[in-house]
This record gives sequence, C-alpha cells and structure tokens, in this order.
Amino acid sequence: MEAKNIRRCRKMRCSKAKRYLEKELDGELDIRFQAKLQSHLDKCPACKVFLADAQKLHLMLSHLPKPEFPSWIHGQIMDKVHRLEAKNPGFFRRYKLAPVTAMLTIILSLWAGVKVGIVSYNNIIPEKTESLTLTSIAYGSFGENTILDNIAENGEQGE
Repeated sequence: MEAKNIRRCRKMRCSKAKRYLEKELDGELDIRFQAKLQSHLDKCPACKVFLADAQKLHLMLSHLPKPEFPSWIHGQIMDKVHRLEAKNPGFFRRYKLAPVTAMLTIILSLWAGVKVGIVSYNNIIPEKTESLTLTSIAYGSFGENTILDNIAENGEQGE
C-alpha cells in the first residue's frame, strides 16, 4: 500500500511525470509544467531514479552518429505519391470543376456589385418632393437667390 502512495503524489501521477520528463529532456516541456514536475520529483524517489536513467540514456543516444537518409528513397516516395494521385484524382480534378468554380465566383461578384450599385444609386437620387423647385434642381440650392428667383418673386426683371 505504501508503494502506491509513493507512486501517486498528490498533484501528479508518476506516468504523467515520466511523460513530462521525456519532454524536458528533449527541451519541449512547457514552462508552466516545469514547477509541477519539480515538486513531483522532490516527493517521488521512483521518478528521481527514472530521471537519472533517462538522462544517461539521452546522453548515450546523443553521442551516436545520426543515420543517413538514403538519397534514392526520396525518389521512390515521390514516384509512389504521383502514382497514387494519378489513380485517385480529386473531385475537382476528376470533373475539371476549377473553371466552373471560377465562373461562379465571377458571376456572384458581378451580381453583388449590381445590387450594391442599385442601392447606392437609389440613395443618391432624391425623391420628388414639393419643396424642390425648378431653380433648385437646375442650379442647385446653395442658399443664394438666382435671377430666376428674383423674376418669380418680383414679377419683373431685377438688375
């Protein structure tokens, strides 16, 4: 029963600690888990032994020569990939749908452009109201009196 208590610390199980130790040795352990791992190592002698063994193994493996990747294997892999692609072409390649999707995209963008143009054109043209007069439409109403306004008001030509 005591062995179970040693192997299971309060916050972390030994199996999780061993995974974190492997990541730590590879330099991939996140900073936020390092404190949890260290507190587990302080309480668990079995994981300390595992860490020492893993460090020795990591050191021995790091001194071994790296195996060379044969240059011919790359060609074989790429040939196999090309053969598989030729056997099972994708949906779009099988039915040659790339031009169709491009055409649909163009039609959709033209339709949306026409809709936006119609809405903006309707917002620019003012609705016919009684307040608009011939002079304000023809010359624009800038708050100034025009010659036609003077004639309409006085009934005679102004100078």
